[in-house]
This record gives sequence, C-alpha cells and structure tokens, in this order.
Amino acid sequence: MAKKAKRHSGGKLQFTKEEKQGARVNAQTEKLERKVAITEAKADKYAKKRDKYHDKQPSKKKRIKERYFDEAKGKAKTRLRFEPQAVPVNEAKWNNPKKKSVPRKAAGSVATVGVNKLHSKVYEVEHENVGAQAGHQAELIGESAYRGGKKATHSVYRFARNTPYRREAKFEAKSIKARSKLDYQKALRDNPKLRSNPISRFWQKRNIKKQYADAKKAAAKSGKATKKAAGAAKKAGNAVTKFIRKNPVLLLKAGLLLLIVCMLMSLISMCASMFSGGSAYVGAVSYAADDADIDMAELAFTEWETDLQIQIANVSSSHSGYDEYRYNVGEIGHDPFELMGFLTAVYEKFTYAGIEGVLRGIFDEQYSLELVPEVEIRTRTETRTSSYTDEDGNTHTYTYEIEVQYEWHILNVRLTARPFTYVIYPRMSADQVEQFNVLMMSKGARQYVDNPFEYNWLYHVSSYYGYRIHPITGAKDYHKGIDIAFPSGTEIHAGFDGTVAAAAYDSDYGNYVVVKTVMENGAVIEAKYAHCSTLLVSTGQAVSTGDVIATVGSTGSSTGPHLHMEVVKDGIYLNPIYFVVTGDDGSGRIPPGYPGGVVIPPYSGEPMGDGTYAALLAEAQRWIGYPYVWGGSSPSTSFDCSGYICWILNQSGAASVGRTTAQGLFNLSTPVSLADAQPGDLLFFHSTYSSPNPVTHVALYIGGNSFLHAGNPIGYGNLSSNYWQDHFYAVGRIAN
Repeated sequence: MAKKAKRHSGGKLQFTKEEKQGARVNAQTEKLERKVAITEAKADKYAKKRDKYHDKQPSKKKRIKERYFDEAKGKAKTRLRFEPQAVPVNEAKWNNPKKKSVPRKAAGSVATVGVNKLHSKVYEVEHENVGAQAGHQAELIGESAYRGGKKATHSVYRFARNTPYRREAKFEAKSIKARSKLDYQKALRDNPKLRSNPISRFWQKRNIKKQYADAKKAAAKSGKATKKAAGAAKKAGNAVTKFIRKNPVLLLKAGLLLLIVCMLMSLISMCASMFSGGSAYVGAVSYAADDADIDMAELAFTEWETDLQIQIANVSSSHSGYDEYRYNVGEIGHDPFELMGFLTAVYEKFTYAGIEGVLRGIFDEQYSLELVPEVEIRTRTETRTSSYTDEDGNTHTYTYEIEVQYEWHILNVRLTARPFTYVIYPRMSADQVEQFNVLMMSKGARQYVDNPFEYNWLYHVSSYYGYRIHPITGAKDYHKGIDIAFPSGTEIHAGFDGTVAAAAYDSDYGNYVVVKTVMENGAVIEAKYAHCSTLLVSTGQAVSTGDVIATVGSTGSSTGPHLHMEVVKDGIYLNPIYFVVTGDDGSGRIPPGYPGGVVIPPYSGEPMGDGTYAALLAEAQRWIGYPYVWGGSSPSTSFDCSGYICWILNQSGAASVGRTTAQGLFNLSTPVSLADAQPGDLLFFHSTYSSPNPVTHVALYIGGNSFLHAGNPIGYGNLSSNYWQDHFYAVGRIAN
C-alpha cells in the first residue's frame, strides 16, 4: 500500500516518492491521450483525402459477358452489360491522350514529307534574297514554337491526368504512417510500463511499423494472385482487390488487433530477459566501449574542430601582407550521437588508441581548408603636381589627374565542409547501418543520471561538452559540462538517489548543487548543477530521483539563463550528452511543435517600435554583400547567421543578447505564431546542416514573407520559397 502524504512542521504537504511517480504517470497518460486524439484525427483526414482522389480517377465502361438461365425457354443464354471501372495507372493513355487513327497517321506523315520538301527548295534559293531568307527563318522559328507549345500542352495534360493517382498514393502513404504512429501511441498510453524504458519504446515502434509494412506486402501479393484466377474466383478476387484498394487501413486494423497483443506479450518477455542478463540484446542498443574511451573520442573531435575555427580566424595574422581576405567557409560541427553510433556499430568495444587514426581520417575527409592567393590588376585615379617656367622666367605649378594600374593582393580562404553523415555512411555495411540507426534511437543506453527537467532538453542545448571558443574570453576552452538554456525559475530535478555533497556559491559556477551517489559496482557518480537562481537543498541532505533541488538562473560567469550540468565518475569528467537522460521519446530529431512543449500564448509581447525597428533595419542593411564566415561575429571577420543577428541586435540597441548560437537566440526569444509575426521578429529554421540542435539557422523578418540573413553572401530571402518552407521552424520575439 502506498504511503500517504505527510505534513512537515510548516504545514505543507510532503508527498512520497510513490505519489510523485503516480502524478508523473498520470501527466504522461494525459499527454498521450492528447497525442492519440491528434494523430487519429490526422489519420482520418489522410484517409478521406485518399478516398477523394481515388474517386476522381478516370473511369471507363468495361464490357462484361454474363451467362444466365432463361426459365421461359429452358436454356442458358449470354447477355452483355457495361460497368464503370477506374482506369488503372498503367492503362491510362497519358502519353497519347488523343490517339490518331491509321489514316490520320498516314496523312500526317505525307504532310510532314511535303513540308520538309518545301523547306529544302527554299534553302536552295534563299541566299539570293535577304528578305526571303529572313522570312524563311521566321517561318522555321514559328513552326518550332508551335511544336514546342504543342508538346508542352500535352505534357501539362498528362501531368493533370496523373494528379488523382499521384495524390491518392501520397495520402495512402501518409495514412498508413499515421495509423502506425497512432497504434504505437495507443500502446504507450495503455501500457505505462513501456514508457519507462526507451529501448522498449523503440522496439515497440519498430515492430508496429514492420507489421504495417508486412501487411501491405501481403495485400499486394494477394491482389496479384487473385488476378490469375478464372471464372467465379476471378470475380471474387477483383471485388476483394477493389475493397483493399479503397479501404487498406480498415483491413490492416483488423489484423493488427491480434498482432499488437502478441507483440506486447513478446515485449514483456524480451524486457524481462534483457534486464536479467540478456547481454546480446543490450549490446545491440548500447555503447560497448569504456566510459573513458567514449569521452576521449568525442573530446578529440571537438578539439580538432575548435583548432580549425581558430586557424581560420587567425588567417589574417598568420598570412599577413594581403590587401583583402575573402572567406568562403562551410559549417563546422557534428552530431555527437552520430559519432558514437558509428564507432560502436563498426568497431564495437573500441579503445581510443585503436580508433584515433580512423577519427583523424574522418575529420580530414569532412573538412578541407585551402588558402589560394590571387592578384587583381586594378586602376585608381591619382592627383599629381607639375610645374613649368614661362618666357618671363616665372614658375607655375598645376595639378592633374591620371589613371594608374596597381596590384591588389587577395587571399581566398576556402573551407569545404561535408556533412558528417556523408563521410561515415560509405564506411559502414548494411548491417552496421542498421545497428547505427538503432543506436541513434537508444542514444547508447548508458545513462547514469536521470532527466534534470520534466521535458526533453536535447533541443535546448546552447553549448556542448568538449573544446570550444569561450563565449566571453574568445579563447580555446575545455567545457567540462553541457549548457541547457531554459527560462529563469525553471525547476531542476535530482538525477538519482543520493546526498547533496555541496550547495554553495562560486564566482564561476554561481549558485550550484552537487549530488553524489555510489553505484552497486562501487563507482562514485557526481552530478553538478550550476548557475542556479535559487538553491532548494542544503549540504548533507538526502535527495531522491526527481526531487526539485534548484531553479535555473544566470548567476556567476554566465551570458544568460541556463543550466550548466557536469557528470563526474570516479573523478573523471564525462560527456552529459551520453550519460544523462535527455527526455527525447524517440519520435524524431525534430519534435512537432516547439521543444519542451512550449505553447504559443495568444499575446506574446509588443513588437518593436518604429524607431527601434528602423535602427535595427539600418544596421542589418549595412552589411549586405558580406560573405558568410563560420564563427564570424563582426565586420572585421564577417558573419555567420547567428553572429550577424547578434551583432545587429546589439549594435542597433534593439536588444542585448551577447554572442550566442541560433539555438541560443531561439531559447532567449518568446514564441510567436507565424500569423502574428511582425518586422523585427526572428525566423528560425531547422536541418540546414547536420546538428543535434533543431535550430540551425536564424534570420531577421522584415515583413511580406521577406527576411535578411547571413546567406552566402548576406542578403535577402523569401519565406515562401520551397527550401525555406521545408526548413521553417518557428518565429521568436526578442524583448527590447
């Protein structure tokens, strides 16, 4: 029986661990209920659209012979009837919508021969008369335009005829995907135990998708086999095929009822074996290397990337003497989960010494830096002075201008940066790619520390573990933890049962808490939570997993509200991205809506005033034409996307944001719906390059679907283009 809540001396209810867990389960269930309702509505919408376009497909009357018995005459007879049927996609005559008869084809051929003969005669004499030659050329152009227009008209016609088939297939695929997601969410809602294990959730989703795929293949094979039957069997098969085509989801749901039950039973058995020593299963979804080797691999790669950034930033001093430095620099960065997933899938229980050369090879293949000198011959106007003596011996001085040539020395700085995934995929076999994908979902299954927040923080990371350029000093810095940007006052939860080893203030960490525990194998784990606004525990106090121990703040050496979190095992710093539960439910790299379940309120603050916006726009337009430079944050280095936005906000007085990333700017802004976007708001985009953050690009909205951003070079963009529509993420408003 669960313990009842007690009151402490202040009269405030003190809930037990079981009650807190129950409250979290109920909250998760309510959240899943909402997800189920939304997904079910979406699946129904796709199914209706699929049926709508199926009904719009061209049809034709098919002649059917029927045998029947005439009782009056006492004998069997044959009669014809015509039944409308949809034209299958492979039978639709799009390539020749108006098929010509044989006589018409023959007449057309004769006409073509005649026209060609006439042109040949004109060619023989046209050179004798310029007017005739010009007229003949105009005639040829006209005929060519006619043929091109006719061909284009037929292409448009074919495309239009193809529309119902295309759209039915599109919404059929969306319907199947939505139904698969719906059954997965229903399984999570109805089975709370499955929510506690990310590995179980992954295999749950994978099996449901596989069952849908297998059911679709089975239905397709059944349709092909039925077409080969004869007589009454053929008629029955056609009816079944037609029903399946119109109602595939209905058929699949009937079969899935039994499949899901069997799958859940197998999952329960699988999870039991996994936690009772199923080492083969765990090995497929978890990192195999030792903690220290995992840490060193990521640390080395971040150091090489940081050194590359510093090398590019110092080109003007290391290669002095040039009149101009032109930068064409690609993105520098990688997804830490992709790095560790690749190493585990290919090398399993690797050691850093064993894979250091491999890592260096990947780095050299991903990045290629070129310094190419160039000399331009330019001209300039110079003013010169001369003098002469007249007949009377008087000296006269005068000035004149002259155009002179000179050499302009340029150093082109070019960094070709390939996406990390493009480099690693060719190095993996098909089986290794499959395991890599599993590891991307499970995130290594090596988490020692539970989620410090009540929601997914993975998409709020403003600075990762490893080497970086310090945001305040600008020097190379070993960042021993991970920075997670959340608003001030956000509750921070203990990651495990343990004792508060420290709750104090430090000039660097600000207000911080250290929670310590000893694992069953004797290892000592410490989790540090820094830059807090308030501390809610004291040194020596015992805490349980999920207890609120502090709130997010910006104390100490900090540029904005965030949690700086460190994980130390036996005195060695570990990368929290691998060893702390992220809260990601495995639904994808980019979650629907906003990270952390942020809801856009109906009123999100006043837009910028006219004077403030005018100053911001003037500053933004000053740098149009400047090249894109990764890491650039000032006119002297040029800009990357976030450096450009930070510079114009700070310099114009519109806001004070320091120097942060695109994700950091999103974390500092208030969400605004696209319909309410005003000039001066920021536009955020996702997946413009390989990154664990959802926000990878930022722009300044100037109204009318237009924006200014650090493209290559800095210039205007339009939100209505297909590219930016596909990558659009959110609108944010910075308080001024």
